[in-house]
Order: sequence, then C-alpha cells, then structure tokens
Amino acid sequence: MYLEVTAVPDEGSPARLGERFTPRPNAPLRIGPGRGARLALKGLGADLEVAADGAALVLHVAPASVRASLSGVELPGGTEHRLHDGDTLYVHPGLALEVRAQAPTRAREPHLEARLQAVDDAAAWAVYADFLEERGDRLADWLRRGPSAPRAERLRQLGPLADAARGGVLDVSFTPRGFLATAHLARQGVVGAPGLSWHLAQLAHLPVARFLRELGLALFAGAAPARVDEVQDPDALAADVLERILQADYAPGLRRLSLGFVKDEREWPRTHAAFDRLRSVASHLESDFSQLIRAGGRARLVLVAQPPHIAAVSSDVDLQPGRSDVGTAPTCLVRLVGDAPAIACTLHRMTSGQWVVFDERADPFSRNRDAVQLRVNGATVARAELAPGDLLEPVPGLVWRLEVR
Repeated sequence: MYLEVTAVPDEGSPARLGERFTPRPNAPLRIGPGRGARLALKGLGADLEVAADGAALVLHVAPASVRASLSGVELPGGTEHRLHDGDTLYVHPGLALEVRAQAPTRAREPHLEARLQAVDDAAAWAVYADFLEERGDRLADWLRRGPSAPRAERLRQLGPLADAARGGVLDVSFTPRGFLATAHLARQGVVGAPGLSWHLAQLAHLPVARFLRELGLALFAGAAPARVDEVQDPDALAADVLERILQADYAPGLRRLSLGFVKDEREWPRTHAAFDRLRSVASHLESDFSQLIRAGGRARLVLVAQPPHIAAVSSDVDLQPGRSDVGTAPTCLVRLVGDAPAIACTLHRMTSGQWVVFDERADPFSRNRDAVQLRVNGATVARAELAPGDLLEPVPGLVWRLEVR
C-alpha cells in the first residue's frame, strides 16, 4: 500500500498534490518538524511516522501534542494505528494523505446522474450501482452499504473533510442512500486555516457529494464592509465563490444555496451575474438572490399576549445581533417577572442569517430536560427555525411575534 497526497494547504506545504509515498521496512514516511522528516511540516508539536509492517502499514504518533486525525478520528499523542485502504490521514492545517492499495477509479455517467438528481428512482439507482461496479469504482460498494453504515463509516467517506466534520466546522447530513444531502461550513471554516478555498476544493469532486442538494457557507456573518479582507470587496468575493461552485461536480443538483447575511442593503452586480450563470447549470435551484445573501434582518419581538401572573420588563424589544435570552435572570434581554420558570428560551442568529430558538430546558445536561414548554405557532418544540411572523410562546400564555426588517 502507499499514501497519496490528496489535499495540501494553500501556502507553504512541502507536499504536492498527487505525490505518492510507499513506506518500506527500513524507510518509513516521517511527517513533522523533526530532522529526517520526508514531509517537513513546521508548527507540529510531534512527528507522525508511517512504517511498513509486512504488507500492512502502521501509523505511530509521537507522545506530544499534534493536531491530526485518521478518517475523522482524533489521533492522541503516543498512540499507534493500523492503516486500511481508503483511510485518510489529515494533518492540520490542510495536508491530507489517502491510504491506497491501488489507484482509484472515478466513473461518471452524466445523463443517469441527472436523472437521479431529479427523481429518486430505485431502478435507476440499481443501474447506476451496476455501472460503477463494472468500471471498478468502489463507490458501487458504498451505494449498497452506505444506507445502513454507522457515522464512523460515513465520516470516512468524507476524505480530507472528515476532520472538519468531526470538529463541527462542517455540518453535514446524508441521504437515505448514503450520499451527502446538506453541507454547512461555519464561519471558522471560512476565515480560519485551512480556509474557504481549501474546503470548497475538497467538496467539489468528493464522490459522495455529487448529489449534494443544500450548501451553506458563512461567507458573511453580519458585516460586509467595503473590503472584507483588504483584498476583495464583498461583491467580487461572493462572485468568485459562485464561480467555484459552478465548476463543482455537485452543481447541477443544488437546490438551496446560502452565503450568509449582511447588515445593510448593497449592490451585488458581479454576484448577480455569477448567480445567473449558476442557475443555468443548477436547474433545480430553489434559492433566489434574497436567500443567497440575506440583507437587513433587524429582528424584533412584539408582545402579542401576556397572562396575568407573568409580566415582561420589556414588552417590545430589538434582538441582539447574535444571541438573546428570554427568562428571569437579570442578564436576559427579555426579563420575565412573576410566576415564571428560571429559564425560558434563547434565540440565536446563525451565520446564514437564520434565527433559531431553543428551549433551554431541553439541554441534555439539565435535570429538567423533559420539561419543554416552548411553543412556536402553537406547536411544542425544543428547537425551531424562525420566519417573520412566527409566534413564540416561551411559557404558557406569554406570546411574542417575530418581526424582521
């Protein structure tokens, strides 16, 4: 078996995409800052070493701090791990090597894939699996076992992105057939190493992402100044991201797309043009431009009803940009007085601009986790995504309406 470099940091990596390493009994592959490392990575606290053990490969992690993972499983210092065909070794920030017994086959059938993107046809899926198997693409095996595979196996299919999913930087969900259904990249994945371009590049040609339906990128999280990074203005930045998405394998099947939200209305001529080009390819795209980049969005709670035994110190309030609490604590934005529970609910604005409300009593660490009282539009919920006009009832009889302007 050998290791092939499948991802590199945008800058400063000694590795090259496609470079292969075959550890021998007397010549292990050493990765790290130490002398003699074949991949000399600065900034690591310890060496990683892949050694040959007969026909097998074994990974040794030196007993010091190092940020690395194997197919989405964190690698503590001082541990040893046997490698298997298809495993991905990730070393922060952005180096990934896949363990391979032979060069992989990537088979594509655009017409059949287009049909599967439009209709979930069991017979067509069976034909697709046969097509992949006949050409030696191991995605055929995943198609047959993916629907019942545990989370660890699904993470393994994410390749270099498994570490981001493990750490919560990338939030994903899978279809019943084992393919990625949704992917949401948090703000940390946009502005922190290895960066937005790196994550988009890994997702673009990931086999299990070719039927992706929903993509969310926290490109903007409230503020869109004239120059967001002293290099590109927001319009040019958003247009460039859309052009990258346009080239991705999953582009034809996209149905929903979000780049976050900005505080104030602005002009987006380049982004509008790039969005139109994307829509010509992504014929199923439901998002319009107002959903792509949400503008404005000052949220306000307007009191609708109030029971006699509970009062609110502030009846109509503007919500805070990120988080607002409703409860009896002095720090709550909406403070309840009277016969009210100690904690009611919390409203969060996500980086997509979406407001979400949580019942704090649904916290799994709370003793009263079963005592959920929050109601949204009359239905009892522990968590709900909110839309303008929704009615929130944190405690019985106390009702607010969410307004966004």
